[in-house]
Amino acid sequence: MSKELMKLRRSALMGSAATLLASFALGAGVTGASAQDADSDFDMDLEEVTVTGSRIVRRDLTAPSPISTVGAEEFQLTGAQNVEQVLATLPQTIPGFGGSSNNPGDGTATVDLRGLGSFRTLVLVNGRRYLQSRQSGTVDLNTIPSTLIERVEVVTGGASAVYGSDAMAGVVNFVMKDDYEGLEVSGQYDTTIHGDAEKYNIDATMGGNFADGRGNATLFVNYAKRKSLMQGDRKFSTFALGDDLSNTDAQDEFGIGDGLVAGGSSGIPGTRVFGGPTLPNGDNLGRFNPDGSGAPFTAADRFNYAPDNFLQLPQERWMASAMAHYQINDSVRMYTEATFVSNKVPQELAPTPAFLGTLEVNPDSPFFASDVQTALDGIRTDTNGDGIVDGDDNAFLPFIGRRMVENGPRQALDTRDAFRVLVGFDGEIGDGWSYDVSYSYARVDNFQFLKNDVSDSRFRQAVLVTDDGTACQDDSAGCAPLNVFGAGNISQEAIGFINISATNVTEIETQNLQGIVSGTLGDWTGAGEVGLAIGVEYRKDDSAFTPDTFLASGDVLGFNAGEPTVGGFDTYEVFAEMALPLITGAPMAENLEASLAARYADYSTAGSVWSYAAGLTWAPIADISLRGQYQRAVRAPNVLELFQGNANGFPGAVDPCSDANPDAVAGNAALVSLCEATGVPAGLTGQFTQANTQIEGIFGGNPDLFEESADTYTFGAVITPEALPGFTMTVDYYDITIDDAISTLGGGVNNILDICYNNVQDLSSIYCQAITRRSNGDVDTVFAGNANIGQVKTAGVDLQMSYGMDVDFGFFEGGSSLDFNFVGTHVINNEVTPDLFVGTVNDCEGTFGNTCGEPDPKYRFNLRTTMTNGPLQLSLNWRWLDSVEDDQIKNGGLSASDLPVPTLGAENYFDLSFTYDVNENLQMYGGARNIFNNKPTFVGDSQEQANTFPETYDAIGTRLFLGARVRF
Repeated sequence: MSKELMKLRRSALMGSAATLLASFALGAGVTGASAQDADSDFDMDLEEVTVTGSRIVRRDLTAPSPISTVGAEEFQLTGAQNVEQVLATLPQTIPGFGGSSNNPGDGTATVDLRGLGSFRTLVLVNGRRYLQSRQSGTVDLNTIPSTLIERVEVVTGGASAVYGSDAMAGVVNFVMKDDYEGLEVSGQYDTTIHGDAEKYNIDATMGGNFADGRGNATLFVNYAKRKSLMQGDRKFSTFALGDDLSNTDAQDEFGIGDGLVAGGSSGIPGTRVFGGPTLPNGDNLGRFNPDGSGAPFTAADRFNYAPDNFLQLPQERWMASAMAHYQINDSVRMYTEATFVSNKVPQELAPTPAFLGTLEVNPDSPFFASDVQTALDGIRTDTNGDGIVDGDDNAFLPFIGRRMVENGPRQALDTRDAFRVLVGFDGEIGDGWSYDVSYSYARVDNFQFLKNDVSDSRFRQAVLVTDDGTACQDDSAGCAPLNVFGAGNISQEAIGFINISATNVTEIETQNLQGIVSGTLGDWTGAGEVGLAIGVEYRKDDSAFTPDTFLASGDVLGFNAGEPTVGGFDTYEVFAEMALPLITGAPMAENLEASLAARYADYSTAGSVWSYAAGLTWAPIADISLRGQYQRAVRAPNVLELFQGNANGFPGAVDPCSDANPDAVAGNAALVSLCEATGVPAGLTGQFTQANTQIEGIFGGNPDLFEESADTYTFGAVITPEALPGFTMTVDYYDITIDDAISTLGGGVNNILDICYNNVQDLSSIYCQAITRRSNGDVDTVFAGNANIGQVKTAGVDLQMSYGMDVDFGFFEGGSSLDFNFVGTHVINNEVTPDLFVGTVNDCEGTFGNTCGEPDPKYRFNLRTTMTNGPLQLSLNWRWLDSVEDDQIKNGGLSASDLPVPTLGAENYFDLSFTYDVNENLQMYGGARNIFNNKPTFVGDSQEQANTFPETYDAIGTRLFLGARVRF
């Protein structure tokens, strides 16, 4: 391989705007020339392109916004079957949903720039809007073919003025190969060192020119399959760990010890009774033995739900994509894109936890042993309405939790069938002006099939039996007696009666029509042509979520109930950009250029909004370019935020009235008074352990939402020193403040509880009114509907460095090239203020937990080192994540000694990969990820799932992959 080709190959690995510029230069057709010749002809060979972050066609790719690129080879070197595997490791992102997102999860894969939410990150394909896979408008990255990617451009300074309101955090633009000639077939196999969690995919790309080279058509097809891995298949995630500082034993391989215990759910196969009556022996009825006798409940009785959950979700995907363009004449080129994706992703959870309040039972039922019959006889009430409490009446259990293991694990299958068609025309108008007009239509149909749920109403009907237990007191609809009072006692007939399946359907349609004209206005200042782009855009989003009748009515116990969500909006938008050269070729002003952008949007829901930006780029000398930009971004609420029907969910949260709160245990008078006013029985504040680490939240849309706004400041430098050829560096500071941020009330269930009991301490406040409790004091539900909350702020510094050099050694003749690419981020600030009037500020940089969620290390970086020698390329990638601390330390007033896992230590991951060109037609590639098999730190109550945060930390272990690519 020649040095010129090695350098061209190298350019795909570089990450800064400057190296992107170099790749365009070398890709312009430098053949048979030395490296020095290529450099000397740089300006002559450079073609005009449009870089992400601007609609202006320009030669200079140094833009005022921070931009980084990921080359096509990065996806191959990582062995990524799905694109989120690469994007989730970028320092600028916080991992969204991915292949380990079982609960929470919805079968999609997303990208979240700056941790501001995936709905504030705009995903584009070839600079245009793509398939929306959720009602929130986010794109499922599973629908983007990694094999077709030419490069990914990431703008992380916000881009609402250029692309629209949902680009508040930035833009991820996938630039695809659209001019392919020939046939290429590739396949890859991926497994772990344990021989499980396998993945494989097959791709075929074919294309060719037609009409004497005036046109080109490219077709791509893909099949991918990912096999399941259960949490029980790894010792790390076999048990659902919980916090218990009294466990001082040394930690074992399952994570038990050093303040962690094998926890789980209070919904148990033997049926947990909360606030049960007193048994004849003096114990409280807390659970049932298999023979129907009673016993007290202890922590050791909790149900371990972990083994039944996926650690890696299975997936099966079919994908086809076609692109074509045809030069009709010198002024008109027609282009088109079409994509079809069918993606199936199952989820599996532990059997239904049937939590029911005020459950009517027959004390004389033979399902109960004599001790329980005696206890229940003492709490009978006049259920038959004859005015007398006697043996003909029933009793009520205050609240129970039954794990329905006889019903099997809960299973969900998300099938998303999606297609998108785009047609457009572009060309030259004359005098340096060009146009681009396009229309796209996209539709996603999501069918979600749910199995092994339990009907609330049928459960209640079936558990209330006759005195002999052979029939239901209400025998309608084929009721079969249900004995939940002891593990393993449920008959198949009863299962058949209470078991329900459900099918939910979500339909999403998007239309986008846009026209852009760009060109130059002449040289106003003697420093160069003034660039201008103006355009119009029309966008229409419609979606409908139609839940199954059981879910819509709330008659379910295992899956989250939800009401229909139907709505849509359209928007008419006008936008303009200008690049104004001010000075060129002057002392201390090799180049000085201003940029301006503005967008006006008229939403059918939010009304009229403005976004605008102003930036300045200054190169005092050729080696250094400084840049700065201010952006005012505005995001209108999406369909889900506006119209979501009420639905329940179960996020992790801590009850401040329980024994988990030191102030409650200490008997803080104000706290005790408020806890009792909201439903905790007198004398129990700080004396009870909350039933589960998850607390039910009620979530829903709000048609009265208004737009959120953001002020973004970025300052940076691009350094390409002539004295150090092959070296580039960019450093950028960013500061983003979002006001009136759209989120759940208070920022979520845990925040609502914290604000009510630890901050406002006012029973009449909206936060305290959102909380309901059961008769035993446990939190029943927390209403967390959508609202314009206070403020979200984040700030930090990005650093990118790349260096390439030629060396004389190697495995083959001709020497080698060495390339180093460093991408890192320092998070200075990440704050959420749920309510400006309350004043609570959740400080989330460098933390993890129930308040702040996914870990946000203050420092994180990737360093890739690549050697290319003839047909061989070897690459080592080092990913480093700084340590993080439990957010209860910063935001909950706890000290490290109050927590069994106060910090998660820094993690180092090393990935090794290779490519080898066997000949001109065959390439082999492969590698290993996490080669030292690093395991995450065990986490208890503050975990997301699987005793960790599995999209941030590798809980599966070392993976090996091997693939081949054949070209014809």
